[in-house]
Amino acid sequence: MKTDYYFINNDSRFINIAGDDRQDFLQGLITNDVKVCNRNNPIYACILSPQGKFLADFFIIELDGSYLIEIHNQFFDNIFQKLQLYVLKSKVIITENNNYLSCVLFNNKITVPNYLISFQDPRKNNIGIKYILNTYNSSSFKKLGFTPVDINYYKEILMKNLIPYSPDDLIENKSLLLENNFQNINALSWDKGCYVGQEITARMKYRALLKKKIYTLEIISGSVQVGEKITINDIPIGEIISITKKFAIAMLKIDTANEVIKNDNVIDLSNATVKIIH
Repeated sequence: MKTDYYFINNDSRFINIAGDDRQDFLQGLITNDVKVCNRNNPIYACILSPQGKFLADFFIIELDGSYLIEIHNQFFDNIFQKLQLYVLKSKVIITENNNYLSCVLFNNKITVPNYLISFQDPRKNNIGIKYILNTYNSSSFKKLGFTPVDINYYKEILMKNLIPYSPDDLIENKSLLLENNFQNINALSWDKGCYVGQEITARMKYRALLKKKIYTLEIISGSVQVGEKITINDIPIGEIISITKKFAIAMLKIDTANEVIKNDNVIDLSNATVKIIH
């Protein structure tokens, strides 16, 4: 990975959750354990439908006696409304916070001045250090001489590490977490107790119901298209979910994909040759 590069996530928005019941309120809604979240240990989590389908993913940071949620703009309106609906009689105050900016720095040996909070991305150790800045300090990275990168650079880093970029790779109210590798990127707690959608997610894990999941593909030659079907010997095994220049995320049947990996085979598509990385 290149160093001294940074990505400003202009699609991030922030929700503040304050009040005496804030911890219990979130604990019954999210997939991870909010009780382990503190200023030095932000967490990554999701909210699901009652049927266990993906609705949104986000980071949670404990900050000044409240929880700060960083969520993609695509999911913001729906989740903000749902949080408001779930309040009922809880002593919770939910507000949007427009004072912050989300950045990722791809060099963990440098400290950026004037940041509000920084932390290792909890999904994996090698995908950058997250910084939350006050908006008036948005030029901090430029002043240090760092080079900005765009969303495609960031998505490729995620893709190489089999981390879905949810706004592109998941479908609200349809995608399932275990099919999309969330159990391996610290988004789930299996010990915390009940939350919305927990029963379906646990059943898939403990009854071994998972038949397909995402894989990272390296594009050896040619080009692929989102939605392109993948077949082996004319038998459908999956499709392309998203692409960058040299990599793709595909949803594949597990048994067939593991056999391809075992034999170190490539897969020939209509206009490309690809190899399953993991």
